Amino acid sequence: MSASNKSKSKWILVRKVDGHLIPHAPYDVEMFLSIPENVPVRAQFAQPRSGPRHRLYRVILRIVTNNTDLFASEDSLHDTLLLANGVVRPVMTTAGEIIMIPSSTAFDAMGEEEFKAYFDAALETIQAHVIPGIDLDELLKEARQQSNYKDAANDNERPSGQEAA
Repeated sequence: MSASNKSKSKWILVRKVDGHLIPHAPYDVEMFLSIPENVPVRAQFAQPRSGPRHRLYRVILRIVTNNTDLFASEDSLHDTLLLANGVVRPVMTTAGEIIMIPSSTAFDAMGEEEFKAYFDAALETIQAHVIPGIDLDELLKEARQQSNYKDAANDNERPSGQEAA
C-alpha cells in the first residue's frame, strides 16, 4: 500500500467543441496524447470553480468572525452557514438517529453555479442572522481589498438586485 492517499490519476482540462472533447492548453494536449489508444479510461466532468470567489468567501468568513463573538473560528462560521443554507449530508448516529451535518464547498464537491448560489445565500444569512443589518457592499469592498480580488465581467457574486461594491 502506498504511503500517500493522493490519487495518482492524471487530470486535464478539456472543452467541448462541436460535440468533441478538445484539450484546453498545451499541457492538456501532452497529457491527452499520453492516454493509450483504444483503452477505456475513467472520466469525471466538472466545470472549474472560481478560485478568486472561493478566496473572497474565505476572507469574508475571517472578517465576520473577527467582528462577532458568536464563532470561535472561521470554520465554525462556515459550518453554520452550510447548515443554514441546506448544504448538508445525512449521517446515522449509533442510536439510529439521522442527523444532518455540514457538507462541503470543496472544488470537487460543488460546481461553480452551485457555489455562486451558496455564496449569495451565505451573504444573506450573514446579513439577516449573524450580523443583522450589516452593509454587504461594505463587507464585500473590504473583503475584495484584503483578498486582492478583481471583478471579472462574468462574475456574479452579488445577490440579484444588489449593486456591486
